[in-house]
Amino acid sequence: MMQREFKTALMMSLLLHLGFVVILVISNFAPSPSLKPTPVTVSASSEPAAPIEAVAIDQQQYEQRVQQLRDQREQAQRAEQQRIADLERRARAAEQARAEEEQRIRRLEQQRRQQDEAARQAAAAAAEARRQQQQEAERARQAEQQRQQAEAEARAAAERRRQEQEAAERAEAERVQRERDAQLRAQQERELQERLEREAQARQAARQRQTVSEVERFTAMIRDRIQQNFRQDERMRGRQCRINIRLASNGFVTNVSVLDGDQLVCDAALRAVERAGNLPVSQDPAVFEQLRNINLTMAPEL
Repeated sequence: MMQREFKTALMMSLLLHLGFVVILVISNFAPSPSLKPTPVTVSASSEPAAPIEAVAIDQQQYEQRVQQLRDQREQAQRAEQQRIADLERRARAAEQARAEEEQRIRRLEQQRRQQDEAARQAAAAAAEARRQQQQEAERARQAEQQRQQAEAEARAAAERRRQEQEAAERAEAERVQRERDAQLRAQQERELQERLEREAQARQAARQRQTVSEVERFTAMIRDRIQQNFRQDERMRGRQCRINIRLASNGFVTNVSVLDGDQLVCDAALRAVERAGNLPVSQDPAVFEQLRNINLTMAPEL
């Protein structure tokens, strides 16, 4: 707004100076009124005295006309001088007004700059105040967050201690109970083991008795089978032979050998084993284990 007013005043001042210069140029080049006397025509038929009077009249008119022109020119010059003086006064007034306007504009511009600077400083101060307020709020928020976090950590620590205490108490109670249970189980296991051992010993004894009985029974059966195929001779009377027989699980004789004894009896015993073929064996593994490698004493029944 101030710049637009300044430009308007400057334009008006320039227009006034330009008009003043144009007027001066026109006034210097304008043609001056003619001061030449008006020619007087003398009539041929006039009387001699008449020309003298006409000349006198014309001279007087001429001087009056000249004086009139001089007065008009002086009046015009005075008017022009007055107009020029008015223009100069107006130009000075316009220049003064322009200078005052420029000064006012400078003052306004300075005031505007001062106001802008004050506004900038106020805005900066407000921004700084907001920043400090935000920092204070952030510090307060962080402090509150830290306080809440510390309280939460303290509660969590107390809860952990309580849980640990309860867990320790439960663990101790469970340990005591486990020890009691272990002692009870150990006692029960000892009693059970002792009972099982007694039962096992009884079964083993019975089994051994049964096995021995079965071994004796199958040994007798094997001897009878061989004896049935034994070819006796009177020369064998009072003689015997010890042989070793190895059997397969189906009673097949895998090997037979002489341990000691009479040769005649031993030969007859070997042939009797061959003729007997498969020998009777027990399906009980324990019994068969004692029969698979058996020693027999063979003697003729004379």
